[in-house]
Amino acid sequence: MKIGARVAVVGVIFCVILSITAIIQLQSNKRIESLRREAWRDADLLTLVANESRGEWVARAAGCIGCHTDSENDGEMLAGGVGFDTPIGRMISPNITSDRRYGIGTWSREQLADALINGRAPNGSHYWPVLPYTAYRSMKTQDVVDLHAWLMASKPIALPDGEHNLWIPDAARHLVGLWKVLYVPAEPLPNASMPSGQYLVQNLGHCAECHAQRGITSGIANRSLTGNTQGPHGVSVPAITKTALRDWIAEDIAFYLEIGMTPDGDFAGAHMAPVIEHSTSHLEPADRAAIAEYLLSDINQ
Repeated sequence: MKIGARVAVVGVIFCVILSITAIIQLQSNKRIESLRREAWRDADLLTLVANESRGEWVARAAGCIGCHTDSENDGEMLAGGVGFDTPIGRMISPNITSDRRYGIGTWSREQLADALINGRAPNGSHYWPVLPYTAYRSMKTQDVVDLHAWLMASKPIALPDGEHNLWIPDAARHLVGLWKVLYVPAEPLPNASMPSGQYLVQNLGHCAECHAQRGITSGIANRSLTGNTQGPHGVSVPAITKTALRDWIAEDIAFYLEIGMTPDGDFAGAHMAPVIEHSTSHLEPADRAAIAEYLLSDINQ
């Protein structure tokens, strides 16, 4: 057999092996997503009584308002329009008001759960991981139910979503399932038992999305809060591990999360200012205390 023919055969074999591996990995992701669906169904997602007013707390803790409200341009709350620079281009947050045409007013509880926890759109396609389902994957079912009720009661805004500006075709999202296998941990499943501070930091608050280092494919292999040299808009984000916060006490952290002032009198800026404005300043004092307790614990290394 000539060298050229041998190279062609090897190339074909390699492509076949790669395709089989991809199929296996995609099936693995589907199995994990099914386990999450079983977890929220076992917790009676469809029949739980919703607490609409508490839904705002969930939205604040999960950062929904800051990411889906274009405050810089006086945008309507939850109507989307916030830009995010990513390695594959600029993405625009969507309208998540109750508008039935341009928002999510037709979504069921299960569709919202699938979006937040599995990163799946109502049509079954993958969402780009700019939506932090990598953290929301362990979300409590009651939180999904309450958030859904609050969103459905929100003011409907008839504003179409802005267009992403990506340097790859949108069809590439079909491959996100492979990315999920690498960077969306299978456990803990929804409703897993954990301290409230850990849940607020690692799940609802998705702090690792900014405070953990990302790899070349923008995934987070290690969700420890050791800092990120390439955070939002290319700005470096500091570590917030127990060691990094050794000069802070719990009261310092809680106060910072409430009004944005550090122990030395400086104030939060860059990416943290809107987080405090739209999220942590609206939480209960007990929530901020729980966050501080977790950040200063031995678990947070």
